[in-house]
Amino acid sequence: MSYPYIFKVVVSGKQVEVLKYSKAVWRDFKKDDFKDNEKAPNEKEEEKPKELTEQEILELKKKLAKSSLCRTKTEIRRLTNANPRLNKFMTLTFAENITDLGQANYIFNQFIKRITYKYGDFEYLAVPEFQKRGAVHYHLLCNLPFIEVAELEAIWGQGFIKINKIDEVNNVGAYVCKYLSKDMFDERTFGKKKFFRSQTLSEAVILIGWWAMKFFNRVLQTLTPVFEKKFNSEWLGDVEYKAYSLDYFPFPDVDFKKPLIFEPI
Repeated sequence: MSYPYIFKVVVSGKQVEVLKYSKAVWRDFKKDDFKDNEKAPNEKEEEKPKELTEQEILELKKKLAKSSLCRTKTEIRRLTNANPRLNKFMTLTFAENITDLGQANYIFNQFIKRITYKYGDFEYLAVPEFQKRGAVHYHLLCNLPFIEVAELEAIWGQGFIKINKIDEVNNVGAYVCKYLSKDMFDERTFGKKKFFRSQTLSEAVILIGWWAMKFFNRVLQTLTPVFEKKFNSEWLGDVEYKAYSLDYFPFPDVDFKKPLIFEPI
């Protein structure tokens, strides 16, 4: 079943985003399907692609890469803010000059298995990057208790580790994305996973239509947004975007393990 709406609220921990569309957006609701399937009305089914010139192909690749970058950064930001228990920032480096991302990811996944075995409640969100010398390294947000660096390096077994606690950062998701955006997306990562995560992480709460308006009127109406902008989307037309930062969790007693979408009523 599909529902049209022009108002959406996304709650990621204490950070709230509000989007107002100039024309109706349609969302498909299916049982146990929580994917964000927004599309503009009258959007045509995919047609057989026409022959493209080399320049058009290059421009299309750039456009797709930029779109992928935006979606990934948004997902990382929302996951980070929805999981405030991820309060340690850790960097894993290789002593050897490992430049093959597939090889590095295999070693990283083995590390995750070892540390999860030792610390059963370990949760993380990790992004691979390339250093200037070409070697892969990993940035992680995680929930580890205090552990001596020497012990972590023994579990990692590949090289140097740096770990810091994140203190006094209100919008951790925005902070992390700004930090990672320096060299986070490299053409060597095209077609590969941009980040890794624990499946137990909480997801952002998405409210649309009536539920979104109800939440806005009850929680946000008297507040001043910390950021706002207007932009135009190829499919959605003009969009008004506002971001709010709360000093409390709107859903304190619920631990969302998958995206929760409140349907219109």
